Amino acid sequence: MKTGQKVSWNSSGGTARGIIREIVRDGKVSGIPVKVTGTKDEPAARIEIIDDEGKPTGTMVGHKLSTLRKAQYDNEVFNTETLAKAEYQGETVTLNKPRRIKGGNKKFEVFVQDGDKVKRVAFGDPNMEIRRDDPKARANFRSRHSCDTKKDKTTAGYWSCRMWESNTSVGEMTKNIEGKILKTDDEQRMVYGWASVVTEKGEAVIDRQGDVIEAGTLVKAVNEFMEHVRVGKAMHVGDQVGVVVHSLPITKEIGDALGIQSDREGWVVAYKVFDDTVWDMVKSGELAAFSIGGRAIKEEI
Repeated sequence: MKTGQKVSWNSSGGTARGIIREIVRDGKVSGIPVKVTGTKDEPAARIEIIDDEGKPTGTMVGHKLSTLRKAQYDNEVFNTETLAKAEYQGETVTLNKPRRIKGGNKKFEVFVQDGDKVKRVAFGDPNMEIRRDDPKARANFRSRHSCDTKKDKTTAGYWSCRMWESNTSVGEMTKNIEGKILKTDDEQRMVYGWASVVTEKGEAVIDRQGDVIEAGTLVKAVNEFMEHVRVGKAMHVGDQVGVVVHSLPITKEIGDALGIQSDREGWVVAYKVFDDTVWDMVKSGELAAFSIGGRAIKEEI
């Protein structure tokens, strides 16, 4: 990697993106909120965070080069698309955001701008598992379908190949709300948002690990967490940096009982940040989402 390289890396919100501004091999990375040190054997980088449109924000962070990934396409903003709204046959849709289809002979649909019209692209075999985390399966699929040549996002082939990229997940491609910090309160150092979303408009949401969490299971886990834990950490490690002070699991049953109407089932939280450095990272946008962690027994369905 080199200065000016566009990169992405894993963050509490899933994937963060930026541009390498400096590579350090003999000391601390300067001008960043959290201490990062680079050495000859393990260099570090000072990175400028970019926004959803790919524009530099002026906010700098530091990371080891070993944790960074190169952008895969020069003609895209780190494999993201502009999530604008548009009208399609009387329905307001989000452009460039795949969503699952109920029934039919395709698994997903996505709406894209095709000239002055909005086009619906259906793709994916509903009977085929997307094993993108299996390097051999991913390489075979991308080779068989010549994915490196698929550049036209108005085609099914382009979107099928997007689902088989190494640095994204089906959950990341299809979800648009889970985990995002939706409101902050500077005076009280509070952040509000969905810590988890398990259904959207009645459809199960696949998380970033490719799993589906039942609403009842989530409620039990939330109750256990609030009764015994409540602790918040930065990136799941280190000392406590905050605490969950408000918590509301929302299921259809709970919503109906409370008179709350929501297209989603999941967990809404309000989190108070104690740590100065972490709060600076929230305000800068480096920490832009909640991430929940735990242990579970996975069952095939």
